[in-house]
Amino acid sequence: MASGVSLAQPQAIRAIFFDVGFTLLAPHPSVVDIVLDVCARRGTPVTRAEVTRALPPAEAFLRRTTRADPWTWGDEAAIAAIWDGYFKTLLRPCLHGASEEGLAACAGDVRIVFDQASSYALYPDVVPALGALKAQTARHLVMGVISDWGVGLGLILRHHDLVRYFDFAVISAQLRRAKPDPALFATALRRADAIGDYAVHIGDSYPLDVLGARAAGITPILLDRRRALDPAALDCLVAHDLYDVLDLLEVPRPAR
Repeated sequence: MASGVSLAQPQAIRAIFFDVGFTLLAPHPSVVDIVLDVCARRGTPVTRAEVTRALPPAEAFLRRTTRADPWTWGDEAAIAAIWDGYFKTLLRPCLHGASEEGLAACAGDVRIVFDQASSYALYPDVVPALGALKAQTARHLVMGVISDWGVGLGLILRHHDLVRYFDFAVISAQLRRAKPDPALFATALRRADAIGDYAVHIGDSYPLDVLGARAAGITPILLDRRRALDPAALDCLVAHDLYDVLDLLEVPRPAR
């Protein structure tokens, strides 16, 4: 079940917005597996143990860099550059003796594969939950995506057959704004022809999704799939999967 205070008037909700990364989609089979595959095909094989050891420093690089410049996701070139930096950090201790040029080339190849739709998979609750929401025809729900992503996100959504559920997508690189800028959320409200009082946004990041939505007057729902957070310590609704979101909206869960 969802945690935190409940929605005051769930039946009044008319617009529902979703983040994408780690909300609807996750890298698949994994970042480590993608790196192993690309390096093997390049003729520069690395070991799983090496890549796994290098993953925490790479994740720290990504967090540190995006915190220093949170508007990175509003620029396509900056998005490519930050992923190149991430994969170079990941690969440097694995590609022993590689030149900077070789390291950059390998990181670029990994990024290209990472950008492909086939490198992502849907969480198992996504299609059932979105289908249950779409079936609520009497409620006239409008559903949209609000995501920090490059312009290729549209193709990824289409590849995974998600476009049939959504009326629009607000993508940071297209709008040249990034979460938590309320402009992204305000744009979604305009496209949905809705006001914040009757809208919710579901995402996995407190500073980006919760604070960004709240700044635009939208009720946020924090998605904690790993159950890593203490709901009692948070000032927002918390769901552990999209079935919890259905409960909050008083939409019947589909038969699993």
